[in-house]
Amino acid sequence: MWLFCTGLLVLDGCMNYDDCGNTSLDYETLNVSFKATLPLQYTLRDDMYFGASGLCTRDGQADVKMSSAAVSKMGHTSSSPFYFFSQTDEDAIVGVKGDHNYRFYAYYPYDPTCTSISAVPVNIPSKITFDEDAPALSPLIVASSTVTSIIAPVAMQFKAPASCQLTLLIPETACEVIKSVRIYAGNNSWKGRFAFNGTYDIVNNELREDESSQSKSITVDFGPSGYTMKPGYLRVSFLMGEAKYVTGGVKMEIMDINGVKTVKEIYNARQTFDAGSSYVYTMR
Repeated sequence: MWLFCTGLLVLDGCMNYDDCGNTSLDYETLNVSFKATLPLQYTLRDDMYFGASGLCTRDGQADVKMSSAAVSKMGHTSSSPFYFFSQTDEDAIVGVKGDHNYRFYAYYPYDPTCTSISAVPVNIPSKITFDEDAPALSPLIVASSTVTSIIAPVAMQFKAPASCQLTLLIPETACEVIKSVRIYAGNNSWKGRFAFNGTYDIVNNELREDESSQSKSITVDFGPSGYTMKPGYLRVSFLMGEAKYVTGGVKMEIMDINGVKTVKEIYNARQTFDAGSSYVYTMR
């Protein structure tokens, strides 16, 4: 399982927590700040953002949005402790004196098409183009918190609810030039899937999948000319959906540039793949 470390999540744009933490006991309006627990092995990219939303009871009305934006877009610092902050006044999550019954939700990476925290897009592709220099696809992580006060930073713990990560270590002796790697269920009667598109409802902790997008295999393609193997091991990492009791086990097919295929069983049918976990297979 992923280990965890603690960071601070601040929505009002301040870069120094001592200068912008919620410390005043008397206020008319207050930009909410958050203290977040993030997966230790999770990597934040400078060109990606967080999404967040806040609800409260205000003037006797329940479920009042605390920001102008449907889902607030937040940037972050590039080193730990991580600070997250609103990009514009529209994105700021603001409490007003007298508010109560606070509920906060956040996710990463931010998707500009997402207009509801109850339908955050999830994409675990069945076909991936290998790029040695590009960062790995970031799995969706989410957090929610219900609190009675926003004076102190609101504690939120992030989790990866929809996917796990599989890393394949392929030795240089596997082939000279690799064209593709495919993982698939050994028996096509398996009712599960490795890849899919869908949405995640953070409010109700519910994953909704588009059944037409489900795939029992994931293929990593190395381009028209393939990839010339280097000394040591080639590291291939990708996301996959949570899976249990894969009928026929999990197979790996390596195809070289000439179309020659090598097939190995990398996990048996008893193996489970839990959301939020990481798995490594080393080919011998």
